[in-house]
Amino acid sequence: MLDARTFSHLRRNDYTQKRRTQIFSCDTPIDPRSRAAVQKPSAPTIADVAAAAGVSLATASRALAGYGRVAAATIDRVRDAADGLGYRPNELARSMRIGSTTTIGLVVIADFTNAFFDRVTKSIVDTARANGYQVIISNTDEEISVEFAAVQTMLDKQVDGILVVPSLHENSDHLLADQVNGKPVVLLDRYTNDARLSSVTTDDRLGTRRAVDESIALGHRRLGFLISTVGVDGFTDRQPEAMISTVRERVEGFRAGAIVAGDRVLSEQWRFAQDSAEAAEGAIASMLDEPHPPTVVFCSNNDMLIASLRVIAQRGMRVGHDISIVTVDDSPWASAFSPGIAVVARPVEEVGEYAVRLLLERIADPGHEPVTITLPTEFIARGSLAPPPAS
Repeated sequence: MLDARTFSHLRRNDYTQKRRTQIFSCDTPIDPRSRAAVQKPSAPTIADVAAAAGVSLATASRALAGYGRVAAATIDRVRDAADGLGYRPNELARSMRIGSTTTIGLVVIADFTNAFFDRVTKSIVDTARANGYQVIISNTDEEISVEFAAVQTMLDKQVDGILVVPSLHENSDHLLADQVNGKPVVLLDRYTNDARLSSVTTDDRLGTRRAVDESIALGHRRLGFLISTVGVDGFTDRQPEAMISTVRERVEGFRAGAIVAGDRVLSEQWRFAQDSAEAAEGAIASMLDEPHPPTVVFCSNNDMLIASLRVIAQRGMRVGHDISIVTVDDSPWASAFSPGIAVVARPVEEVGEYAVRLLLERIADPGHEPVTITLPTEFIARGSLAPPPAS
């Protein structure tokens, strides 16, 4: 308990504290000289740089911007002065003067568990930086409404051009409108049905066809295909026209290989799954539960592959012995896995590099006709694809 003396002492301390607080309250007038003394120093200007370097304002501007005729020694002196003062140019003013923000937008599915999008994003950023551009990245999560908003945000940021991994192939009006507004758009990885948009893609059809040919040459006659239906709501049947372009091309390559093989193929098992572990595992399990299950399974992406490997392991089956597996997109772990996973490898870094270069060409000359660049794929045979087990 507090006695009277202690309570009185605390009250005095409380009163003293309030008095101290009042001295520094916002209501107390402050001497203007004291206010000036505590204000932050203003950021150095181009005029400060010019004065420090002993040159005119115009010469300092030309030296830092890299235009006009300025002696090399003068440029060095101006830059040293700018560094010494910690001067940073006004990028907004500069962009208004030259008509460019030296930025590009990247609207992408930022799934960094997906090695393809991880690597292609790094390639884009590196290539853009090497060409004097910075990249603003927006993630769509495969949602077309988010893609619409992301593209509009890029326009609000005054980017010079936009790279897009489209969520859907049917509707590209929002991307065409941007081109009309003077901001070039280049698609990558996937394309849309509109030929007025430039794109950089890979030949997934031929790559998958080669994988099927190799499987049949090894003696496989019962084929399975586990297909991701990402981006397609309510997809339950073989509807290639409703698939994103990359998956559609893989389906077409698979079909072409099976058709050419003719009666050497006894059966084709098709399963479709949204991009969730549960759906993919259920799809591969139902395929393996068939009376005559496939001896080789093609996975349309690595999410389908991981689900397949998990179910195969749970059943005590051995990849490359009891069943063969092929997927699309190479990765370090695919070759490190035992046995190594056979893949349709796509030139990921080249996709990003070509996309940036094509966009920069469109920025420099918007009058270019749209083009489609299709980069070759490579089938890499590894231990996961082996002759089928003896019947």
